[in-house]
Amino acid sequence: LEQGYVGYSIVAFDEAGFRLVPVYRRVWFFKGEKPKGVFFWSNKKLEIFGALIDGKKLFYEFYDSLNSLTFKAFLSDFIESLPKRKRFIFLLDNASYHKTAPIMNYLSKFSRIKVEFFPPYSPELNPTETCWKIIRANVTNSTYYPNLDSMQEGIENFLDGHFFMLNLPNYLCR
Repeated sequence: LEQGYVGYSIVAFDEAGFRLVPVYRRVWFFKGEKPKGVFFWSNKKLEIFGALIDGKKLFYEFYDSLNSLTFKAFLSDFIESLPKRKRFIFLLDNASYHKTAPIMNYLSKFSRIKVEFFPPYSPELNPTETCWKIIRANVTNSTYYPNLDSMQEGIENFLDGHFFMLNLPNYLCR
């Protein structure tokens, strides 16, 4: 990041998909018995945008698809929720819809928001990726959900009560 960003809050953006088919982890079980799991195939998944504010709180919304139109709707809701007197750096990955003219024109209207991009092909620099891993480990892995609504409810219940403690310099200073 550039030198002139002292006093700015850092917001890292990312998106993820959570498949309805559970991913099973290794489990302990009694010797001689086999664990039982529900198996079925489904291509259904939840799509989510997330904005991690200073490595602590994740603002999120679910959408039917991830594209420029839905990302702009997410940005609009997110910016509306931000304190009016604070300044922000928005860190975006290189998804094609993050760099479209409608998105860049929309963000340029806010003088208190600066936009930076992560280097291409470097998800390890984005702390929001860690949020998705934490959600998968605590909510969706090894858990059967009968439908997308119940999985979304599980994710929302987890996120509404969870406060991330990610140290941003560990991600950004490599």
